[in-house]
Amino acid sequence: MKTLKFLPSQHDCTQCTWRKPSFFCTLPEEDLRQFSSIKITHAYPKGTMLFMEGQSANGIYVICSGRIKLSTYSEDGRSMIVRIADPGEVIGMSASVAGINYEGSAEVIADCQVNFVRSQEFIKLLNESAPAALNAIRELSLTYHKAHAKICSLGLSASVSDKLAKLFLDWYEINANGDAGAHISMDYTHEEIAEMIGTSRETVTRLLKRFKTRKLITLDRTDLFIPDKRRLQASIGTNRSSSEL
Repeated sequence: MKTLKFLPSQHDCTQCTWRKPSFFCTLPEEDLRQFSSIKITHAYPKGTMLFMEGQSANGIYVICSGRIKLSTYSEDGRSMIVRIADPGEVIGMSASVAGINYEGSAEVIADCQVNFVRSQEFIKLLNESAPAALNAIRELSLTYHKAHAKICSLGLSASVSDKLAKLFLDWYEINANGDAGAHISMDYTHEEIAEMIGTSRETVTRLLKRFKTRKLITLDRTDLFIPDKRRLQASIGTNRSSSEL
């Protein structure tokens, strides 16, 4: 039997040691107890599909630990990773609140624990709890902001190289250690990175080699190091090549 790679499960939200300043973790104790009473806690191994694009939305998923990949697919089967959801984030909320189908597919890419709440119970919570409703608005707004930034990056970048550089800069902001650069645990495959920026695996492999040659990054297995944010920023707009478009 597969052993899931995360800390012991946390079932009581009011006593959870993973709590952080995000969404339901910030609710007042009474509202948090109400949420805890309606959620169902599950542990899922890597590779599990939580829901599929086009499936009727039956609830929301609050990520306690692990990571989940949200993807969408074209009619000819090509896929694009819309975003990677981390602990504290909520997925499936816009579809559940609107009463429509899930916009994309959700796949576990790192063993995770999630709290599931059925759509009807979630909407009832929002009707009864002003803090929960406000947090839902904040979460949806942040999701919109991330989607807008991604669309701008994909649509306004002159080259695939620029798209990859902007993706790394986003990761830098999350993992920066002052002026000492940023160490990033990059456990994504070249195929997954390609799906994030709308290109091919071969192009990503070629660009990573180019970035390393120019010393914009160093890469040792799953350890990505970005030594200088300003050099990486300066590379944007200077790397256009017909072979990578």
